[in-house]
Amino acid sequence: MQSKQHDDLLLVLATDLDGTLVGDPDALAELNSRLALRHQQVFLIYLTGRHTLSAMDLIGREALLVPDVLVADVGTIIRYRPRFRRDRAWESRFVDCWNGKKIEEIATGIPGLSPQRIRSPWRRSYHLEEEEALTLLVEALSRLAVRVVVTGRNVDVIPAVAGKGPALRYLVSCLNLPSEKVFVCGDDGNDLDMLQLNYRGVLVANSSLPPSLLPPTIYRANKPHAAGILEALHHFGLAP
Repeated sequence: MQSKQHDDLLLVLATDLDGTLVGDPDALAELNSRLALRHQQVFLIYLTGRHTLSAMDLIGREALLVPDVLVADVGTIIRYRPRFRRDRAWESRFVDCWNGKKIEEIATGIPGLSPQRIRSPWRRSYHLEEEEALTLLVEALSRLAVRVVVTGRNVDVIPAVAGKGPALRYLVSCLNLPSEKVFVCGDDGNDLDMLQLNYRGVLVANSSLPPSLLPPTIYRANKPHAAGILEALHHFGLAP
């Protein structure tokens, strides 16, 4: 990973991609230009439900800035710039508690769940066709060390110690990032655990998450997508 002087950092921007950073091209271009002008003083972390190749495709297609860290697959895979190699120490936390085949067996027996074609070592993904299926899945998995993350009709089963929030907390600790400079941005269910870490941050206006679930450190933006991120950065006096 390319090094930046943490003492000089103005901002550690930790943001979801789809629905949060991406969605308003004009606002995204403005935010990108501001961040690029202070790139040595901004540490950029993307946290996404996408798998790595899909996230890289989005970064190229939307002309996103290249992040310092990419957290993919709902917080189960961490990759570092410049070569984006995986953090195997992070993944080693899952080895003893993960049983993908058992999860598949359980999910197969639940009507109203259809598997998604997402290949990831630490994630099993499903499409929710019936609401009752979610309750049955959570109950059936209750004895396993897993978390069930719901984003609309998408359901991800991941290790209990994984997720965007735990991954971000791990990065702040192991990279010695200044926690007072961390700013989190999200819009949906798989962002909830990082929005609840008591860092300053923003829930963009297009979100369907109830603000009551979030700590007072999270600003509810009046604008959607990147425009909401810029609005919140100005609100906290952190805009680059």
